[in-house]
Amino acid sequence: MKNTDLYRELGVTPEAEPEVIRAAYRALAQRYHPDRQAGSSTLAAAKMARINHAYEVLRDPESRRNYDQTKRTSRPSFQAPVIHSHSCRTLAYGVQPFLTTYDQRGRLHAHV
Repeated sequence: MKNTDLYRELGVTPEAEPEVIRAAYRALAQRYHPDRQAGSSTLAAAKMARINHAYEVLRDPESRRNYDQTKRTSRPSFQAPVIHSHSCRTLAYGVQPFLTTYDQRGRLHAHV
């Protein structure tokens, strides 16, 4: 549970008031409680465990402040796009280089 975003888990923004966090938790708890799920209770139990963990951290002002601080300092640093000009010289004369970037999930994107 270390890499999950607790605000996203509850479906609230980082600026949410404590009442909003509590309401979101109660709505999700009613929806995903394992006793209310007819089918896969293991998936519901895992989802409920993540919801409970997120609420435990975000309901206490001091632990929420600590979580926000660690989240702020653990952001990945910016990586500049790489220009592949050498591939253009080997393939064809006069072809423009392309940029390679990665999105937040680490997926590769090439821009011409």
